[in-house]
Amino acid sequence: MALHRAFSFPLSHVEEDERIPPLAVSKNDAAKLRSCEAFQIIRGLLVDKDVVEFCSQHFHDSRQDKEAWLLQRDITYALIVPVLEIYRHATQVANALLGNRHIFDLELVFRGEARGAFSWLQCFVHEEEDWCLTRGCPGCVVTHALQAEPTIRMILVACRLSESLAQHHNTSHLPMFNFWSQAMKKALDEDPFWGPKLWKDFEARAQKLEKGIEDLVRQCIELAPMAVDAASSQDSPPSSPKSGFLMRAKPLLSQQEQQKNWIPMIVAGCWTTLLADAAEARREAALSPSSLSPPAPAFTRCISS
Repeated sequence: MALHRAFSFPLSHVEEDERIPPLAVSKNDAAKLRSCEAFQIIRGLLVDKDVVEFCSQHFHDSRQDKEAWLLQRDITYALIVPVLEIYRHATQVANALLGNRHIFDLELVFRGEARGAFSWLQCFVHEEEDWCLTRGCPGCVVTHALQAEPTIRMILVACRLSESLAQHHNTSHLPMFNFWSQAMKKALDEDPFWGPKLWKDFEARAQKLEKGIEDLVRQCIELAPMAVDAASSQDSPPSSPKSGFLMRAKPLLSQQEQQKNWIPMIVAGCWTTLLADAAEARREAALSPSSLSPPAPAFTRCISS
């Protein structure tokens, strides 16, 4: 059963002083993120800065604190994007193979730990759609991440996958969030509800989910050719996975399996795909100057597809 902070429990340090962002970002780490073009592009996809709205609890925060809330929200978004992109591609593969069967049968395409990971992600995305898309007040998005074990697990898994990028030689242009798991640990250790004794349990659950996601990616790569064939044979085929990074990763499975370094390539592939989508969104926006609405974040498709 997932752990949640009870409403009757004493307020956490975040809730007692809601004007203080709970996760610390050093000046050095903040400077690295500001100089990272890929991170700035992803930030630009989130929302037009003129329409960012803080709730009544965070509206009167100082400008500095609001900037901290926005940065921490954007880090959260950038971290979970690859995880949810993997889930989107897995959903496409399952949809193509099952055709018109009920959506809750999608997990049957996978086996073992991959099935468990897919089921967990499916439930999580359904229950936490607004949070996954960082809708609403930036301060509330950040604090919500610490309110329940599932969101904590999601962040920790995302951190572990992001940290794996350091093993890949061609990711210097991508943002690194190797500091975020320690920021999470410090915030949770200082929280009177969670406390320091639960960190090992959080890590164990995250490691298990990470292993399931790795197996899910492996099975998607194996199933992708069959999924493409199945989708092309249907009268009204679902979104085909053939254009996704998992299909392009087919050769990596045989070449890199023994070296255990193909997952960083998959995560990097997620970022490459998303940055390409961002560039396309910019071009479309440039061609439609009369549009009153900013382009929707490319990642919205991870929820709606």
